Amino acid sequence: MFDIAIVIATAGRASLVRAVESIYAQDFVGSIQVLVGVDVDTSGKSRELHQALLGRCPARMAMTWIDLGYSTSRRHGGVHSCHFGGSLRSALTMCAQSEIVAYLDDDDWYDAAHVRAITAAIRGRKWAYSLCWYADSNSGRALCVDEIESVGPDKGVFGPKFGGFVRPSALAINKLALSHLVHLWSHSPYPTGDGEDRLVFDRLRRELDFGATGIPTVCYAVDPKDGMHGLRRRFMMSKGVELPDTAKDGSLR
Repeated sequence: MFDIAIVIATAGRASLVRAVESIYAQDFVGSIQVLVGVDVDTSGKSRELHQALLGRCPARMAMTWIDLGYSTSRRHGGVHSCHFGGSLRSALTMCAQSEIVAYLDDDDWYDAAHVRAITAAIRGRKWAYSLCWYADSNSGRALCVDEIESVGPDKGVFGPKFGGFVRPSALAINKLALSHLVHLWSHSPYPTGDGEDRLVFDRLRRELDFGATGIPTVCYAVDPKDGMHGLRRRFMMSKGVELPDTAKDGSLR
């Protein structure tokens, strides 16, 4: 048993190293299981990355690396409608040797205090979330706190229409209490194959037994190709922050 498990679905790109090393750098004194699932190995370096990260894994942590040799995503010949990892988030959540499961996209990364804060927030509750930084993936620099998107139930720009939002990298759940929604990570409500995160959050927001850290401890890699880029840019400019136009470096999306 681990105090917390962290699930990452990846395409085997370089940004995975930063994501996993941000877990290794946590100031949390408890035990952590890191579960990495390879959807597709676009770089051909999955095995090399595995060996490098395994060799640097701290003693209080363990890495479980799963590469099925095929993708479960319909986009790459699988059967599940979620284009971004297929069934990996669902499957790895169930495989985790912990009741508490957190998530991290392979191009995002944690501040050192994230796991300590999120485990305190979820204690005795069904789920919890932290706030996020907008960050530049290429430089690894946090730019500005996200005050408009991933801000919790009934808040932010998604509050009126969708009941709010929390991105996966900022979430932790008690998988035993919420086992009825774990399968939703593998589903997409749209022809574009995305939106699984909104399906999950829509169910989470109805579970009122949740906690919040109240502090930004997740760095979210902004992407100029994303449909929200214009809104993010205007918000950040209002805070005196210039948002780079360079594309983010490597992710499932």
